Amino acid sequence: MAEVEPAVIEELVGNAHGNLARVRDLLDVHPDALNMRAPWNETAVEAATQMGNKPILDLLLERGAPVDFFTACVLGRLEQVDSELAADQARAKARGVHDLPALYFAAIGGSVTIAERLLAAGADVNQRAEAASPIHGAVMGGSAHMVRLLLERGADPTLPDYQGRGARQLAEDMDRPDLAGLFEPARQPPPHPRPPRVA
Repeated sequence: MAEVEPAVIEELVGNAHGNLARVRDLLDVHPDALNMRAPWNETAVEAATQMGNKPILDLLLERGAPVDFFTACVLGRLEQVDSELAADQARAKARGVHDLPALYFAAIGGSVTIAERLLAAGADVNQRAEAASPIHGAVMGGSAHMVRLLLERGADPTLPDYQGRGARQLAEDMDRPDLAGLFEPARQPPPHPRPPRVA
């Protein structure tokens, strides 16, 4: 395996969050960087998994990146998820990159079947990390069906993400009024009564 400069690894992992063309270019020149960890303890496949970025995941897997439990949740690989849950049901509560819960990965990937399997195996619909909770993953993944499922199972849409946003605000920030409309409007405190005017 060739030595790869740390700056190349950092650029690869950083771009694996959303820049398919740059990831492809970097891997063409530095194929040995594929599974290397950036200083913040993340690989390219973990970055793409965190973002639910299936085109980048497809490229990385084509180049030989591994498919762990969390990537399988994003990609909807039911057989692998079922196999791992059968071997250890606690996987439903496992945490992946950036301490994100397994249900977040199913939610961002849009696999309702996998989300239901995780919930049946004991996943907590409100298990959160500093970055996000499963309901944020559902919004980021863009699946109204997933958002509805998590809400029906008791997801708290007011849980904050890393920017302090609840799920409705995240949907609004993403310009997804269709998803924002699935959440009840945020309750505003009642207006303070005005003191009587003294003449």
